[in-house]
This record gives sequence, structure tokens and C-alpha cells, in this order.
Amino acid sequence: MSGGPVALVTNGGYGVGREIVRLLDAAGWLVAVGSRPGEFDNGSLKPPAEAATLHHGLISSSPDCARVINEVIDRHGRIDALVCNTLRPGLSLETPLERITSAEWDRHMAAYLSGPFYLMRVALTSMLAQGSGRIVLVVPVEGGRGSVGQATMGVSSAGLVTLTRRLAREVAGRGVTVNTVVAGTVDEGFSLDDMPPELAAQVTSSVPAGRLGQCSEVADVVRYLCAPEAAYITGQVIAVDGGFGT
Repeated sequence: MSGGPVALVTNGGYGVGREIVRLLDAAGWLVAVGSRPGEFDNGSLKPPAEAATLHHGLISSSPDCARVINEVIDRHGRIDALVCNTLRPGLSLETPLERITSAEWDRHMAAYLSGPFYLMRVALTSMLAQGSGRIVLVVPVEGGRGSVGQATMGVSSAGLVTLTRRLAREVAGRGVTVNTVVAGTVDEGFSLDDMPPELAAQVTSSVPAGRLGQCSEVADVVRYLCAPEAAYITGQVIAVDGGFGT
């Protein structure tokens, strides 16, 4: 939609990210979508029809992150919202800490902790200059409690929560809000019906609501946090997890 506020949504090609793109577009936003190089090349994953522009880069690369933010600004004249979606499709694999290699640890932190920081740092320059902006991080629930075999994702998610709170205090008086949405186990292309009954029972029994979340339930909270009505909400960590973290 020409003339509307501009948002960049990372990992906007599937699941929650795709639904965020759809809801922001419906709310009048012009939505740029960030994705990995080659993500849409083989035809198995298609870019959202609502995407105004596509921007490819490695989130683990600081130069790539700066280039993508600057591409959005050059193409659309501004950036009003940055949505860093760090969710992965499907259920996360469990890897005991003693089996995580140094290379795996470094690779994960570069993509899931450093990458959002790189994007936020560059986007802030433009947002602070215009006196307004929204930053929303979407992280998995593993960062809020002890989960067996989820050390890497837990540490990166907890780090982003801390980054949210610190940055929110720095920029609260300058028109920029910073919030985190914690997503519980969300139906992103898999079904409990496709799982062995014992695994499906384990997944649902761990959630007080007794079911998987829907992408739209997470995306709608993100949409609201980007809206003008959310100008007084900053530094908050909002869980959409069916009570998992309580």
C-alpha cells in the first residue's frame, strides 16, 4: 500500500512471520520482507503476496543487516517498524549441552542474538531521526524457563529479552518503543495428528491451554504493538503461550 507506514519483517515467508506480514498489510502498512539468500528459489516456499519488496541477506552478517535496512529506507523512504522474528518452523530438536559444539554455539548466537542486534542498531538511526518507531522481537518460549536440550535457543531468547528492556529505557523518551512477544508452541506447518500419540500427548500436556497456538494469535499481538495505539507500551515481554510460562 503506497504511502502507508513501512515495516520490515524478518523470516516473513512462513508461519508466524507470514501471518505478521498479512496482518500488517491489512492494517495499511507497506511491508518489506527479509529472508535468507535463495530461500524462495526452489519453489517450495513462496514469498507472501502482500510483500511490497523482498530483501535477501544473512542475519548473522552485520554488513548484510545494514544493507537490508538501508535498502528498505532507500526504496520506501523510511522505516517505521522492525519486526525480528526468530521463530523456527516445527518443533525444536533437543540437544544436550555437552553435545553442542563450539561451532554450533557460535553459529546459533550469530543468527539468533547478534543478528537482531545488528538490525536494531541500524534501524534505530532512522527511527530516532524521525522521532518515531516500533521494534518488536518475536522469540520462542524456551528463553523463559528451563527446557531440556534447548540451551542455545534459551540463551539467545533470554538475551533478546534483556536487550528489549535495556533499549526500551534508552529510547522511551524519543518516540521509539521496543517490546518482545514470546510465542509458545505454535502450529507452523505441522499437526498433532501427524505425530506419534505419545509425543502429541506430551506436547499438549505441557501447555495449560491443552492445544497448540495459532500463528494469527501471535501475529495479532505483534500487529497491535506496531500500531499507534501502542505508543505507551514499551519494554514489555508479552507471552502468547497458552499459559506454558506460568
